[in-house]
Amino acid sequence: MTTIRFAAIGLNHGHIYGQVNCLLDAGMELAWVYAEEPDLLQEFLAQYPTAKVASSVQEVLNDESIQVITSASIPVDRAPLGIRVMQNGKDYLVDKPGFTTLEQLANVRKVQAETKRIYSVFFSEHFAQRATVKAGELVKAGAIGRVIQT
Repeated sequence: MTTIRFAAIGLNHGHIYGQVNCLLDAGMELAWVYAEEPDLLQEFLAQYPTAKVASSVQEVLNDESIQVITSASIPVDRAPLGIRVMQNGKDYLVDKPGFTTLEQLANVRKVQAETKRIYSVFFSEHFAQRATVKAGELVKAGAIGRVIQT
């Protein structure tokens, strides 16, 4: 089985660490990292020293061995990056919010339909929070009544 290779582009929110760890835990390989901010890049490399530093977003997108890009960039930049990612034949895992305007949402939907690539918004950090875990336990135990939707 071939290992799926991924890259991290945009490290502006700490959720990037949860996203990267999730992909690593799933058996993927972190191949590249790109950030415009040297301080964020150095902090990231301290945790993931084997990631190769890209000189540009396009350098990562040009690597045909990369299948997934994950990002926690500045929110307004997330959808435009995701569109570039999909147009370059890669899937995209982005921190929430995945878009900041209805126009961005419409553009993402259009490009996703054209490319058939995955544009996924990462909400999973909620599942590991103590409050969420406890709420799940209470629901399963029937302690809060009949739950209609979770």
